Amino acid sequence: MAGHNHMLGDVAANLSGRERVALFCAATGIDYPASGVLTSAVQGMRDRGLVARDRTTARYVLTDSGRTVFSILLERAGFRLAE
Repeated sequence: MAGHNHMLGDVAANLSGRERVALFCAATGIDYPASGVLTSAVQGMRDRGLVARDRTTARYVLTDSGRTVFSILLERAGFRLAE
């Protein structure tokens, strides 16, 4: 996790379960309403700059900050992303 922005590490640590699921949905392309994620959780992620609406697909996708936070969460859970 070295090199990650400490502020984003704090963001990752303070996400609610619903927000973590919303982030996972954006990262994997899962339709968030089908997963039971509330619109308010997705809007909170958008307000924090972690997800944005893709104009082509109209789905939420991770921003650069969102990818970093998602990576931090995965690393803390013992997973490593391929580079």
